[in-house]
Amino acid sequence: MADVQEEVRFIDVTVRDGNQSLWGAAGLNNEMVLSMVPTMDKVGFKAIDFMSSIHMGMSVRHKEDPWERMRGAHKLITNTPYSFGTTGRRFIGFRWMPDSVTGLVLERMVANGVSRLWISEATHDINVIHRTAAQGKAAGIKEVVVALCYTISPVHTDEYYAQLAREVVNSPNVDTVYLKDQGGLLTPERIKTLIPVLQQNINGLPLEFHSHCSTGLAPICYVEAAKLGVRVFHTAVPPLAYGPSLPSIFNVVKNLRYLGYKINVDDEALETMSKRLKEIADSQGRQGGSLPEYDVSYYDHQLPGGMVTTLKRQLSEMKMEHRWGEIVEEVTRVRKELGYPIMVTPLSQFVGTQASMNVISGKRYKQVPEGVLQYAAGWFGKPTVPIDPDIMDKIAASPKAKEFFNKEFPQKSIKELRQETGVGPDVSDEEFLLRYSMSDKEVDEMQANIRAKVA
Repeated sequence: MADVQEEVRFIDVTVRDGNQSLWGAAGLNNEMVLSMVPTMDKVGFKAIDFMSSIHMGMSVRHKEDPWERMRGAHKLITNTPYSFGTTGRRFIGFRWMPDSVTGLVLERMVANGVSRLWISEATHDINVIHRTAAQGKAAGIKEVVVALCYTISPVHTDEYYAQLAREVVNSPNVDTVYLKDQGGLLTPERIKTLIPVLQQNINGLPLEFHSHCSTGLAPICYVEAAKLGVRVFHTAVPPLAYGPSLPSIFNVVKNLRYLGYKINVDDEALETMSKRLKEIADSQGRQGGSLPEYDVSYYDHQLPGGMVTTLKRQLSEMKMEHRWGEIVEEVTRVRKELGYPIMVTPLSQFVGTQASMNVISGKRYKQVPEGVLQYAAGWFGKPTVPIDPDIMDKIAASPKAKEFFNKEFPQKSIKELRQETGVGPDVSDEEFLLRYSMSDKEVDEMQANIRAKVA
């Protein structure tokens, strides 16, 4: 049994990662989220994982202003820090962005009450991680949290993660580290070797744990991680827990309390939050998560939960659901050819899109998406393993490859970008960021819908 003085705390991921993993980020609109915020603020979470650029883009496409959600949270959340997440390379969508845009995004997030920034850089590019952390602190972020994204490959060993951890914490701007198992790939056995290695190499900084339930093992891994000294866990509230989402806080709290850990959460507030989510699910005809059957093939394709949901939805829209098995096999093959990229945003989307194009077109790499071209050109960092030479030749032969290969990404100022995009100085920074990242048509339709509701 644990010492009862050892307190365990929780990061709530329900409205961000839970929503994204199970409902494709479109399940919760502004009104739904803000209706729960006062209750969430009472629970006693260490922080609320509130928003990412993916959610902002989905909000615009559903004709809502994502900044209104941020402003609403700023008014309603008075006790709990809440966070925004970034890769440090992009905002909405998978378009590379200059550092000036990153800085402006973070400035506006802080202005809307964000005090915690999590950085999930898919290639673990230390320069990007440290630069983004510094930008966060300069913008006024109080806690910078860096993800060590977990994957399985011949090169992603405990030694790899030990070296990565040492490099990440070699910055005065990094406050916290978290082990991010976006694919739910960790096992209790690997936990017992990996977590001690990380603890020994993060220079005394706090270590948080984040794992999805895609293989069904995450709840067990949480218990093992607690026994090894982890004291902060990322969890979700049902029905937005389990499945490709994260473990239910109810289950984790029950298990850790049984083991003697001190947990100060408001159980009644959690129940109220869960009840509200169930009402939303019933009204929208949406399904909650459940622990899946164990699928050993998952350790090969490693598609994260949100990506699985998105790909299946896209296949359904094309009446091609029957080809899911082919795409899963092709994902495994493409990932190996591209140097075992970690299957986390945006690289998981690049691999999944390339695999889908290969299967649907019937000819591998006949079409190469822009993201794969940028990745192969080094715009998203150096692959952990070099790309297969034959595949690199096919990618480099793409008609658009010359736009990215052997070229530096231009670092333009906000003034220059406003001029290029035709967004004048009378337009707010928040609207500019939407128009820079999305089409004018999408933003115009969002604004028209908002005006129609007010009229």
